[in-house]
Amino acid sequence: MKKRNKYMAILLVLLLCGVVVAGTITLTWQDTSWIAGGASSWDTLSGTTESDSDVVDMVTGGYSGAFVTVEIDYNDTTPTAEVNILIYPSYDGTNFDDTPMWSMQGDLDVDPQQLSFVIRDIPYFKVSFAQDDTADDEHVIRANIREYYPTAN
Repeated sequence: MKKRNKYMAILLVLLLCGVVVAGTITLTWQDTSWIAGGASSWDTLSGTTESDSDVVDMVTGGYSGAFVTVEIDYNDTTPTAEVNILIYPSYDGTNFDDTPMWSMQGDLDVDPQQLSFVIRDIPYFKVSFAQDDTADDEHVIRANIREYYPTAN
């Protein structure tokens, strides 16, 4: 009898786990918001000076990730400078790393250009943009985000 109860308990646990596992998790997406430039405005880059986005706060809204879209318009007839995109994380929204945790470079042969990426599990971050040389190029950029969090159904 004890052995049978033991197996029944194990079966019950497996069934309960199966019910939990059988549930689905979906992402709840927030509306698009602009962190650099805007829907009808652009930020101009000058030289190699970094231009920072607004600080993205993932904590207050309980977000686990953000889909970031960057648009670049190589605003010259013969551009020579690529645009670098850099991510600086922070645990408190004020003390950002000195060195970017991640970066990517645009391709001036693709003009205009859209680049997207996902940031996950970082409490606060900012996106910085800079041209990669001291050319006289003045490219323009804008960036938006859509934060998300998982929801169990």
